[in-house]
Amino acid sequence: MKTFPFYKVCKLLDELEGLICRFPPLLPKILKEKVSDAWIRWFKLHRDTLDAMYKDDPSVLFTLKPEVLDDRDYDVHKVAFERFLARYFYMTVEQRATFKKLEEGDGTLIPVWNPKAGRDDLVRNDIGYRVQCIMKYIGRDTNQETVFEHMKVTVQEIEDTLITIAAQNEGSSATIKSLADPNDRDTWDRLGQIYSRLQSSQGKWLTRIIHKDFGFQVPVGILVTAVHTSFPRDLEVKAKFDVKNLVPIRRRGETGIIMPSVIQPRRSFTKDQGTQTMALPSVARPTKPPQLISPPPTRRSRPLVLSDSTKSSLNVMQSLPQHIPPIGSENIEVPQKTPTRLTHRSRRLSLEQLRSLQKSKSPDPLTKTIFTGTGQCKQSTNCAFHNAIFILSPCISSHLWLIDLLQSHGATYITSLLPLTRKVLPKRCPKTGKRVRKIALVEHGRINQTIAFMKQIGALQLTRSNGKRDWIETCDWRLLEKIAGLEKGNESVELGVWERHRLGTV
Repeated sequence: MKTFPFYKVCKLLDELEGLICRFPPLLPKILKEKVSDAWIRWFKLHRDTLDAMYKDDPSVLFTLKPEVLDDRDYDVHKVAFERFLARYFYMTVEQRATFKKLEEGDGTLIPVWNPKAGRDDLVRNDIGYRVQCIMKYIGRDTNQETVFEHMKVTVQEIEDTLITIAAQNEGSSATIKSLADPNDRDTWDRLGQIYSRLQSSQGKWLTRIIHKDFGFQVPVGILVTAVHTSFPRDLEVKAKFDVKNLVPIRRRGETGIIMPSVIQPRRSFTKDQGTQTMALPSVARPTKPPQLISPPPTRRSRPLVLSDSTKSSLNVMQSLPQHIPPIGSENIEVPQKTPTRLTHRSRRLSLEQLRSLQKSKSPDPLTKTIFTGTGQCKQSTNCAFHNAIFILSPCISSHLWLIDLLQSHGATYITSLLPLTRKVLPKRCPKTGKRVRKIALVEHGRINQTIAFMKQIGALQLTRSNGKRDWIETCDWRLLEKIAGLEKGNESVELGVWERHRLGTV
């Protein structure tokens, strides 16, 4: 299948931003014409490449309209994202301080001298612009590796990586989560490797795609004048593309396509307002451009590990000090800035939240595999499994005797490995505060099924919040029966009960 280079999309976005943020600003009519010309010229230039792509591949259009992708939750917190960038750009303490200093005036329009045009251009001081500045500052644009590698980064590669990240988070829709693969791991490492191959301009737009905010909107429809068609001037032709009804896909290898198993409409798709412009204040050209320094020596990359308290802020659009009216608006008003309270969604769910989801009329498919216990053991007040969550092997997950044993201990158990990859299970016991102990239950008599199940768990490469491996014990299910008998006093106390029933750790 044909792929599309990401830097070519960035060229269109750079051109549109240059038109919209130009100072002095263009008249609305002239601006609309120039935006239309740039839009049509870009699609005509890349017509053959776009036609050669897979017919159901929406990656290019999704890249141009990230603000409509409200069905995806990338679960990126500001602090965690900055640490992620510092790690993969190998920032020194001085460079991190410079990056932090760029946050002054966050969200405002600042003047930047354009040497090619010989004028000031206004740019929005958002996280994308700050990423561009720091990448220039550390010499990413002059690095011999990125000079050639940035042309090899494709839109499809970025789209697959972002879908993989979004599919792991509960804030995403059922359609996106159905594209998850239990073998997905090191998803943020994949994104970090993409950043390390980009130059500053592409890094800026990738960051804005992740945050779903360009600062303007790429129009989905353009009136094509007679200059671009063979029709007379009296006829108007409208070229447009539909993003609302496009279905996300994942790629497998060079030719494989994975379609979602669940199709769910996006929650809130607002009608496109076309390209937008900003109210421009009086500005002056800055005196000193940023100085470039040599990049630090490379070192081995490490995967990003987000803390369990990390919360998503990507679905919240922060209001700018300047109002953004659509093109053609004659009266531009600057509303008074009012603080907005950002609401975040926790990554992990408590046991009470899991119970409420399961009791709802239309529970999430993920919660159907999670069975929360009461936390009260019927045999003892000091149950050996008070802080344990059990993972049932498929060959025993339907055994009623085993279910009765689990319920007698008041234990929580899952019948699928999917909750482990989504990180929705509680991290600590709500009563004791101790770390939850994950135990996989199997039937030791079924050797092949047990080995296959243990390999599936090991392939997940589960990690804790500190980056260390999250080991899972594998025990024969008769351990529950033995412990229950000991707690009731029906069994004689034996040494090494756990060791006798433990089959391994994965």
